[in-house]
Amino acid sequence: MNCSIISIGTELNLGLILNKNSKYIAERITDLSIECKYMFTVSDSLSEISNVLRQSLKYSDLIIISGGLGPTDDDVTRSAVASALNLKLIRDRSLDDTSLKFIKKSKNKKITERLLRQSYIPENSFPIKPGLGSASGFRIELGSRQIIFCIPGVPKEMKNMFDYDVIPFLEDKKRNKSLRGDKFEIRKSTLLTTDISETEIEEKIKEVVSEAKKINVEIGITADPGLTKIILVAKSPDSVKANKNLKRIEEKITGKLGNYFYGKDDTLISDNLKEAIAKIDGRLTISIAESITGGLISSIITDTPGSSRFFLGGIVSYSNYSKIKLLDIDKNILDKYGAVSREVCLIMAEKVRKIFNSDYALSVTGFAGPEAEYKRVGLVYCCILGPGGYEKIFEKKFPGNRCEVKFRTAQFILNEFRAAIGEKYYRKERISERR
Repeated sequence: MNCSIISIGTELNLGLILNKNSKYIAERITDLSIECKYMFTVSDSLSEISNVLRQSLKYSDLIIISGGLGPTDDDVTRSAVASALNLKLIRDRSLDDTSLKFIKKSKNKKITERLLRQSYIPENSFPIKPGLGSASGFRIELGSRQIIFCIPGVPKEMKNMFDYDVIPFLEDKKRNKSLRGDKFEIRKSTLLTTDISETEIEEKIKEVVSEAKKINVEIGITADPGLTKIILVAKSPDSVKANKNLKRIEEKITGKLGNYFYGKDDTLISDNLKEAIAKIDGRLTISIAESITGGLISSIITDTPGSSRFFLGGIVSYSNYSKIKLLDIDKNILDKYGAVSREVCLIMAEKVRKIFNSDYALSVTGFAGPEAEYKRVGLVYCCILGPGGYEKIFEKKFPGNRCEVKFRTAQFILNEFRAAIGEKYYRKERISERR
């Protein structure tokens, strides 16, 4: 089954807000093996919405429209859909209670009439009462051929109606094998990497790409600063085969990438760090001294629930003053080597580890720019200290603006630490096997 997603809102077309609705809908329907072929973003114009709907009907079995169902003058989706399908708008009185749910007894007739616009749906359509908000949705079935859903555009209202009305309807259709279109199952996953470019990934996995094509697994790569995603989509008439093929390609790719790969799907790098710590014994503790990242690393770690079990705390020693006062670094050392240096980075880690009495300590210092000399912008030193004299210091040169350099730094040091913990786990496993 092919799907078109139509998002309504002039504010979307003007770039004033990010269109997250289409992303959410596309991800959810893919889980049902329904493929989104087209996405449209349309301004609050009756004629433009009608035109896009007519075009979508030529190519799609399922059309999901979000937005434009409220009570204001620019909420014209109902009228646009009715116009495109040559249907009348009729008032469904069963929707009146929800249309008026946010006013008590109002004597203002004009306001009541405006709110009751939400009770109008195209004739022969099925009303969908909102679980959140007051904007009702509706479903139109064009014989056994096509289905149109209209749902609210406010994200939390959209998700509520989509999850509790649209998805159950489609799941029921799928169980009854009444969905049109190609009879194949879709399985997908996203592999997360850091400190490696798209081009480097392509070179490393080129043989895997050829193998993937033979078993109908598509591979796509998207890059953001500090985070490159490898998107895998497996298609097969059999769900078991689709899952098997997906896992096969995942394992091949992760084997090629080594420690550049750190997680899957929507996980945070700190989630995977927590998992690595749990594999050894879960008692490990860490502390952090941050300069260039200004607390970002601590923030990322604490985004993961349960991080208090291993993260003792951090010190943001952004200025030389704070390095001297909080970390007790000798001013003469700062004067001699500079705050951004291998020597100072190591001392930062030593000092913070002593303050918190942690097993491991991380430290970062660098030039985020743009004030530093051009050649030095993006220069970063990262340090990891641990038990048994464990010591690693990295010199990196990250591209990008301030925010990008900071995020790349945070991703890099957390991934290197995760990898170090992982190596400890595998050493432990090998020793156990020998015994």
